[in-house]
Amino acid sequence: MRILIITGKQAYQRVKETVKKYNYVDVHMADISIAAFLTPRMIIREIRSLEKRFNKPLSEIYDFVLVTGLIRHDLKVVEEETGIRCYKSTREASDIPLLLDNLESIELSTKDYADAQILKYLREEAENLIREYEEKPLSSGDIKIGSLKVGDNYPMRVLGEIVHVPWLKDKELEKRIIYYIESGADMIDLGMVSNEDHSQDLRRILKIVRDITDKPVSIDTMNIKELIQGIKLDVDMILSVDGGNLEELLPYLKDGNTVPVVLPTNYKLNIVPKGAMERVEMLERNISRLIEEGIKVVGDLILEPINNNFVESVIAYKIFKERNKIPTFFGVGNVSELFDADSNGVNALLTAIGSEVGANILFTPEASSKCRFSIRELKIASKMMFLAKIRNSIPKDVGFHLINYKDKKFDEITTYKNYDVPVIFAEENSKVVLDRVSFKIELDRENKYIVVIVFDRRKKPICIVKGRRAKEIYDTLIRENFIGMMDHAAYIGRELQKAEIALRIGKKYVQDFELFYNEFWES
Repeated sequence: MRILIITGKQAYQRVKETVKKYNYVDVHMADISIAAFLTPRMIIREIRSLEKRFNKPLSEIYDFVLVTGLIRHDLKVVEEETGIRCYKSTREASDIPLLLDNLESIELSTKDYADAQILKYLREEAENLIREYEEKPLSSGDIKIGSLKVGDNYPMRVLGEIVHVPWLKDKELEKRIIYYIESGADMIDLGMVSNEDHSQDLRRILKIVRDITDKPVSIDTMNIKELIQGIKLDVDMILSVDGGNLEELLPYLKDGNTVPVVLPTNYKLNIVPKGAMERVEMLERNISRLIEEGIKVVGDLILEPINNNFVESVIAYKIFKERNKIPTFFGVGNVSELFDADSNGVNALLTAIGSEVGANILFTPEASSKCRFSIRELKIASKMMFLAKIRNSIPKDVGFHLINYKDKKFDEITTYKNYDVPVIFAEENSKVVLDRVSFKIELDRENKYIVVIVFDRRKKPICIVKGRRAKEIYDTLIRENFIGMMDHAAYIGRELQKAEIALRIGKKYVQDFELFYNEFWES
């Protein structure tokens, strides 16, 4: 096999260096500075030029052509006119070796960059490997919660808590359950209300959940009546059992299939151990009574918030798992919800810590705005850590990642210094001239739409334009002749792009204000 890579002058040396170990790959420098500016016509001209030099069709020398850079055009016409297949390469030159090493498994495209195919292939390989382990039978220390296998031989399971469930209307609860499932939750936890008894509501609540999903369901409460009613209704797991309520719950647990999450506490006597060893020993005492009766349990050493005994609680998990082959419950939300940092990296690191200390269930609510998407983040992090664990590798290049707001590789090209032309420093116009219409931009987060309300000069609404992408909306506004001034067109384009980003990443959008406005971004 022989491959020709066509690139621009700026990237030529970098591409050549990247592929130097592949003796079946040649690199051609097109007569253009930046490869992204190449069009199918230009590529055809480059191929014709090479054919003239070689005095034979390029298809007799190479199997296909790869073109680097952010080319927007479909390259199908290149093959139609030259007879040689021509595909888009990766967006970054540094990813070309990954493409070449996996060519047999990747379907190259004339429309889409190869990055997507590489990621798809690596992800499929990763998912297949995880699936192999999912199909393995239970072994020592593993248990089933409902139909879900839980233990060290499986990925950490994500338990998403819906807080204050009894206060939610049925439709609100349904939406929340569906959102959690779509986010990747393996189990649904129903958070009850502290100091209130809603045991009579549990039958109705559980019916709503079970009508939507067959995933395991737990209830989170220390109210003894709610716990007993949950066990009677065959809930899959209860949070929580401790030295204060254990004896009262024991007869019901013996007769059912409910798995209790056990704490190293006795809240009835106000006993809450602080030290790692103290926690471990008290948890062992609490679970031993249940295990004697043949009840399967999950241990919760209680993960503490940062700067509030966090490290001691992590040590307790490690010691407990070294001494016991019992699944453990890791309350990630105890940390992320009480930490003023974006949840993305916090959840990734906490999942990694959980993996190292043998955690099996990752628990989180999405109670605060900063922790939105936590369930999805934990699900991905769980897969990353499981793959790293079974491959005995670090959690890097495993097929999944949580790099959502920055770039793994920063390969930016600048050319402005090459041009000997005047430089104009920008400044805003002081005078604002109103267009014939005005726009109010809002977000419909439930249905994932950007909504534009169009007003006439008297501020009377004319129509509403809805879409999911900035471009389709501003194309529509231009097509409907709503924009008459260039500065207004620039303004609406800027605002719509901000709205699209805010919709995607869960950021608050306020028209005319910066999307990232806190002091971190001021410098």
